[in-house]
Amino acid sequence: MPAAKFPGQGRKRPQLDLKVEQLHLDSYNPRLPEDKQGKPEADILSTLYQDFFLDEIAESMSRNGYFDEEPLVGIPEKLPRKLKNADPQSRDFLTFIKEKDTEFTIVEGNRRLATIRLLLNASEREKLRIKTWPTLSTEVADDLAVLPVIVYPTRVEIIPYLGVRHIIGIQKWDSYAKARYIAMMVKDGRTVDEVGDLIGDKQGSVNKQYLSYKLLDQAEAEFDLDLTKAKQDFSLLLLALGQGNIKQFLGLPKRTKDTNIEEPVPREKLEDLKDVLSWIFGDSKRLPVIKESRDITNYLSHVVASSEAVKYLKDRRDLTGAYDRTDGEEKMLLKYLNAANSKLEGALGIAHRHRTFEVIAQAERCEQTAKTLVKTVKE
Repeated sequence: MPAAKFPGQGRKRPQLDLKVEQLHLDSYNPRLPEDKQGKPEADILSTLYQDFFLDEIAESMSRNGYFDEEPLVGIPEKLPRKLKNADPQSRDFLTFIKEKDTEFTIVEGNRRLATIRLLLNASEREKLRIKTWPTLSTEVADDLAVLPVIVYPTRVEIIPYLGVRHIIGIQKWDSYAKARYIAMMVKDGRTVDEVGDLIGDKQGSVNKQYLSYKLLDQAEAEFDLDLTKAKQDFSLLLLALGQGNIKQFLGLPKRTKDTNIEEPVPREKLEDLKDVLSWIFGDSKRLPVIKESRDITNYLSHVVASSEAVKYLKDRRDLTGAYDRTDGEEKMLLKYLNAANSKLEGALGIAHRHRTFEVIAQAERCEQTAKTLVKTVKE
């Protein structure tokens, strides 16, 4: 059979009804935390139960069984070398995948498979100390014991489908999972542009996600940082790298495509990278200086354009104070004085109605501050 000219060509890939015992969870699922990648299947099942809200799926499946309209997608384990480039409809390939002892890694549908395994297997629930879990009727249990699976020969062939489904499709992964999957495709030999073409990316988001992923890679290698928070809130890094001033502060070129992707940040700017990550995500000793995502666009992107403001932020970790210094300290002082005068004039208009001890004390304090201020600037 001639090679396919595009990923969707060459359907129909075989769909089989397979016993649950033949199906295994994918230890390299991009949605899994990095420290769980490649772990034994028991650990993967535990992670999916703890972190991926399987109880919601369990309730539905206990009532409805499995909807065949959403088959799982898998690849055969221990595929003979001679079949790695086989036509999915060839006799040899079909014979192999239909053998009773052939097992499969489920690349798409791990939450569903994990839920079904826990529904059907009391011993696995006991290991995870699950006390309350839906009870199945005999009919539903029989339905869940055999599942529809679309079979691809190899993981490489399924990459474009997963990219479309989870990067730009309706069932999107979180930002870091998307970036990690893009990195996996590049590692498999595709260029970033090819990945973008495969998944139909028209906005250049693949380049930005891959750049952000490699930037964290670089920071982790250079500084041995704990970047768990950065990976959890990866969208904040994407937002930051969309700001021209922040890119310039890090020594990144204007066009993402012009970046040295293996070492995105020049060596002389590595300490600045460490600072930016600390300001956005915090570090082992300090909290982040931003409180919400708009602080990046409204404040931090302006602060990094001013050396005076950057120095203040490094010393004090006060984002608002640093922002006030973005036009220089003298303009900040004038702004403060103007604001103070405006407030005092407002107070003057109503002061005659409030001749209390507290008001007099505060007025005298203002008087003393003003006298010291005048003396200081005149000297």
